Amino acid sequence: MNDKAFRLDFFIAIAAVLISALTAGTLFYQTRVIGDEFAATIWPYLSVGTTYDTGGETIEVTNDGVGPALVRSAQLYVDGRKVDAWNDYIKAVSRDPELRGIFLRAQAAVRAGPAGHATITMSSIGPSSTLHPDESRTLLKISLPFIVPLRALVKHAVGLDLCYCSLNGSCWSLHATPGQINSDPTPVSHCADSAAIQSNTAPVSLPTALPTR
Repeated sequence: MNDKAFRLDFFIAIAAVLISALTAGTLFYQTRVIGDEFAATIWPYLSVGTTYDTGGETIEVTNDGVGPALVRSAQLYVDGRKVDAWNDYIKAVSRDPELRGIFLRAQAAVRAGPAGHATITMSSIGPSSTLHPDESRTLLKISLPFIVPLRALVKHAVGLDLCYCSLNGSCWSLHATPGQINSDPTPVSHCADSAAIQSNTAPVSLPTALPTR
């Protein structure tokens, strides 16, 4: 009788442990599902878009996601070389033999008055930059009042490396080459550095002096 009672108590205890473990597993799964659902409601998704036309080009970054993108790092490459600011790109294209004459004409138009509508606008991006859902930020805009040979602009390759995070700490890395079809952002554990792309100046008209060579 005592053996039977002991075996019954033993089986009841095992069943209680199994039920507790099943309950804990269910709660863990539900918590994870809820966490994933919450993360999905705040996921940012950055993309880089480029517009080339006969008057110049525009490079902008857009948050197509549903949550804010907290930019932790931004790096710019021009012709395969790491640079700090958009001014380095302006120097590269203004030295190009196909573009130099156009920049000089645009410079003369700026000196002649606002009717020329020749402008270069640059924006910084880096740590502390935040892009809200559906927000676009123009990083570079070159607008010239003359026909620009697009092949000359396109041949100066620009690369952007962006690392950004969501509000819950999930992070992504994006490598984009303006003017090309780019891959999706890649999940990363964290953003390794805190680089920034500088504009060097606030939005300005064309510089008063261009490189001579």
